[in-house]
Amino acid sequence: MAYRVEYNGEDVDFATLDAALDRARKVIADDIGRLDGWAVEHDEAVNDWFVQGVRNGRRIGPTAVVTGPRGARFSAGAPTVYEEWERRAVFIGRTPAEAFAMAAEWLERRPDIQALGDVGWHRTADGHQLRIYYR
Repeated sequence: MAYRVEYNGEDVDFATLDAALDRARKVIADDIGRLDGWAVEHDEAVNDWFVQGVRNGRRIGPTAVVTGPRGARFSAGAPTVYEEWERRAVFIGRTPAEAFAMAAEWLERRPDIQALGDVGWHRTADGHQLRIYYR
């Protein structure tokens, strides 16, 4: 086993991180229904990813945990491999100003964000959607 997805008392093993994260997203979407995006947090100390659905710019529902490989390569002083990937947060407002205000408020509460990779803007049936990609 390289990666294990734990959600609602069930565990499933996957060979790759991408497959495990895809499975986590699928089980959450199957459980909750319509989502605007995903929040993914990585705890480097234990090499776990925490995946949660996002609707209207807010995290909702239970969290799926993707457990990564353990062992000597994650101990202090040992070489470590980091995969570069960005996370995404989605904010939906009735007006563009409302979507940007929600994003600004969320970013203020997240001093741990190192960089914004990109910003996407879409008008949808639900309102004005602002997507922020970050590390």
